Amino acid sequence: MKRFITLMFFFLILGLNAQTPEEKNHILEHTNIDKLNELKKNIIQNNNINTKIIDDYIRENRITKQVLENGNLKEIRYIQNNKPIYVTVDNVNAATSTRTDKLHDGGGLGLNLEGQNMYIAIWDGGSVLVTHQEFLNSDSSGYRASKGETLITTTSNHATHVAGTMVAKGTNPSAKGMAPQATITSYDWSNDSAEVIDEISNNALLLSNHSYGIPGFDSSGDISVQPWVLGCYSSDAALWDQIAYNAPYYLMVASAGNNGDINDDSDQLLYGYDKLTHEKNAKNNLIVASAKPLVFPNGNILIQEDSFSSQGPSDDGRIKPDITANGNLSFSSYSTANDAYANSGGTSMSSPNTSGTLLLLQQYYNELNSKFMKAATLKGLACHTATDDSFSIGPDPELGWGFLNAEVAASAILDDSNGNAIILETNLADGGSYSANFNTGGSSELSATICWTDPAGSSKNNLLNDPTPVLVNDLDLRLTAPDGTTMYFPWKLKLSDISAAATTGDNIVDTVENIDITTPLAGTYTLDVTHKGTLTNGSQDFSLILTGSNINLTTAENTFSDYFVWPNPTNDVLNFRFKSQSNDKAYISLVDIRGRNIMTKVITNPVTEINSSIKVDAYTEGIYILNIKQGNSVTNKKIIID
Repeated sequence: MKRFITLMFFFLILGLNAQTPEEKNHILEHTNIDKLNELKKNIIQNNNINTKIIDDYIRENRITKQVLENGNLKEIRYIQNNKPIYVTVDNVNAATSTRTDKLHDGGGLGLNLEGQNMYIAIWDGGSVLVTHQEFLNSDSSGYRASKGETLITTTSNHATHVAGTMVAKGTNPSAKGMAPQATITSYDWSNDSAEVIDEISNNALLLSNHSYGIPGFDSSGDISVQPWVLGCYSSDAALWDQIAYNAPYYLMVASAGNNGDINDDSDQLLYGYDKLTHEKNAKNNLIVASAKPLVFPNGNILIQEDSFSSQGPSDDGRIKPDITANGNLSFSSYSTANDAYANSGGTSMSSPNTSGTLLLLQQYYNELNSKFMKAATLKGLACHTATDDSFSIGPDPELGWGFLNAEVAASAILDDSNGNAIILETNLADGGSYSANFNTGGSSELSATICWTDPAGSSKNNLLNDPTPVLVNDLDLRLTAPDGTTMYFPWKLKLSDISAAATTGDNIVDTVENIDITTPLAGTYTLDVTHKGTLTNGSQDFSLILTGSNINLTTAENTFSDYFVWPNPTNDVLNFRFKSQSNDKAYISLVDIRGRNIMTKVITNPVTEINSSIKVDAYTEGIYILNIKQGNSVTNKKIIID
């Protein structure tokens, strides 16, 4: 009997520290294992070639592969132009600033989320000290940290600190991590992409943290990579997008880097910007900057970027970094002893602050919905609920979408469960569209976001500041106001002046599109998701997040199914014909690509079939949207004026 009790206790502990087999199977059923294995073979072949090149260089130049510089580990990752390119850690009380502590046991929200049953992985410059007291189980019966590579014998201060930021138990209360009951597996950075594929295929990995990268500048301020690398969608970025596309539940979280104070005006898009390198320019991961929020007595919030945090955007004007968290000096576990601690800072710390928090959001969503969010949903939710800077509205290339706010994100998950917000995973077929109506009370800000995991684009290696979009499947989000006369467009950066405030219009580069309406009208809005061109693989999954006052979403089943617009293109008259859907007034509006309503026509007494036209000869050549709205029915048509 005693042995039976012991076994039951063992399986109970095991169950508390892992996703269930059913949860893993659901994730793996939606993962393209064959494609990932094929990708892994190519990665290993390329790694073997690269390793030989590095070994030959080391032997010929009589240097070591790894060096310590100012206490930080550096390791040769590539040889370019007969010059070693190093990967290094991105290292300079996070839970409170990102509101993650509100999700914890006793945090005030009653959620008691501490990473129970959840699993995360870390890749870093060495192994986590898995026997540190902060990685003990809650009952101290064993350890929640393990090594994914048994051959790694050297422990790392940096990796141990980063892992503690994610999952430290709180033996020392000041060192408590974001998800203090989650399990973690540790790898070094040598074969990160291939090992990530193994973790996805074997353990249905949801999240991983990568607080390292190849800096664009060295400690003396000189550029340390080829100039084209800065902001470039390189082959490394494309590789990580391939992994993400074939594993739709997996999200890579990585630090932005610590080159914020260094500039080289000759090679950057603009002085003070364009610092991100390699995988930090991928479309489908989440890149984290570092800042601290300052709240003024009147409620305004200033997100003060840490000067060391590397700025974006990517060369095509994509919003990178994606989000911001606290990377200031944080107190966490250290590898010099099982009870050692230290303060450390940098985007290396803002990244695990984020990844550990996102793990709790996955846990909460799973508790309420009996399934995990896809990576696009999780990323979209984090960006959608981030705290924006009151003095610089909209996304920017320093802070991304804003400062991570776990409390607001958790509230959105709860509101979705209660029918007061929308978190939806759906699909857009090639040539199709998604349209829905929703009512809002208009008493609070209305915000709509779509996010999708895009297929990998063509890499831009050796191309300096190439502005060509790398987006493959370009989805478009639009909102139409209750009066039918106003169409809202998503945020985007202005590539011609990336220092300028974000604007709104047709976004052709980002996989996150967000529309904010600060003072919405009460009534029925129409939300449309369409796409440009032909969708690769015939369809595109996307996620929708919608928050506001008394949100009530219904699929727009009564959208116009019988309408005609001709000629298109046109330079004179645009004709249209449609069957009336109700006795309501019909609103016909023409919107330019920047989202400006340039013409509205109201048909006050609709008949069974409406035939009419508008003159367009006075308008500038270009692409426009013809919007037809009647009652709850709406349709949009792309118009070309030539």
